[in-house]
Amino acid sequence: MTKAQVGARIARKIQTTEHAVDRAMVAASELLQAMLDGRREAAVGADVGHDEISDVVASLAQLNGARGLVVRSHGGLARVAESLGVSWRFSGPHEQKTVSAPTPLAANG
Repeated sequence: MTKAQVGARIARKIQTTEHAVDRAMVAASELLQAMLDGRREAAVGADVGHDEISDVVASLAQLNGARGLVVRSHGGLARVAESLGVSWRFSGPHEQKTVSAPTPLAANG
């Protein structure tokens, strides 16, 4: 397998991973919304399910940290490809990227 083929495969996988983390964040957000709406619809107090809601909120923070790490990895892999002379833009759907430092993982406790 050539470097270009390996690069194309990895580029597709990193993009798939970025999208999977985004989908997980959407699913967790929808769960949080359902929990909050359900508590209101059931007419229960704010204390009911508070710890569980906090856990879902914390999971969103962790997913966001994971997303940042995957995005940072994407940037690093792009630099590796460039240093090896591999054109990583030639295959698959293209997305506009901006260069920014991802937010570090926050400790949740």
